[in-house]
Amino acid sequence: MAKQQEKETFGSRLKTIGMAIKFTHQRDKLFLPLEAAAILLPFAIITALVVFAKFSLIWFVSALFVALLAGLIVLNMRTSKVVNKEAVGKPGAAYALIDGIRGWQVTPGVAALSETQMVHRAVGKAGVVLLGEGGGKVRKLLGQEKKRISRVVGSTPVYTFLVGETASDDFSVTEVRKRLMKLPKNIDSKDANHIAKRLDALGIGMAIPKGPIPTSANAGKGARRAALRGR
Repeated sequence: MAKQQEKETFGSRLKTIGMAIKFTHQRDKLFLPLEAAAILLPFAIITALVVFAKFSLIWFVSALFVALLAGLIVLNMRTSKVVNKEAVGKPGAAYALIDGIRGWQVTPGVAALSETQMVHRAVGKAGVVLLGEGGGKVRKLLGQEKKRISRVVGSTPVYTFLVGETASDDFSVTEVRKRLMKLPKNIDSKDANHIAKRLDALGIGMAIPKGPIPTSANAGKGARRAALRGR
C-alpha cells in the first residue's frame, strides 16, 4: 500500500535530526569539522564586524539564524552522501532512498521475481514511476507491470527505470531521488492521490516471496528522513 506522508511534530523533527547527526558522525569523519565550521563561521564574521566596524550587537541574532541554516545544510549534504554510499549494491535500496520524499506516495515490491529482484511504484505529480532493481531480468517485469497498470491510469504518464550499478541499468541507485525530482509535472496532487488509491485497490502484480522486503538502507532510516524531508 502506498505510504502517505506523515505529519511531523516539532519534537519528532528534533529527534530525527538527532538521529541524523549520530548516524552521519559514525560514518563520516569530515562531518563534525564541517558542521563546526558552518556554525562558527557566521559568529566569527559578525564578531569581527562588531569589533572593527562597530556593528550593533543585534547582528548576533542574525548570525544565530545563519549558523542554524548552515548547520542544517551541511547535515543534509553529508547525511545524503553517507546514505547513498551505503545503499549501493544493497537490495531494496531504491525504495529506501525514495521513501519519505515529499509529494510522492511510494509502494515497495508491487511485483517481484525474488527477494532481490523487484519493482517499486511511486506516484506523484509526474505521474507513475516504476523502479526496478535486481538486474536485467527485471526489465521485462517492468514492462509487464506498466502494461498491467496502464488500463487503470489511462493517459497518465508511466515511467519505467531499471536502477543499479551495471551498464544495463538506466542509472545508479544514488541518482534515484534526483531523477524523480527532475521529472515534469503532468498532473496535480488531487489526481495523484486518486491514482494512488486506484492502484492500491488493484493490488500487486506478482506474488512477493515470503519474508520482509529487504531494505538494507533502512539502517539510516531516521537519518534519511532528516536529509530528504522538505528538500
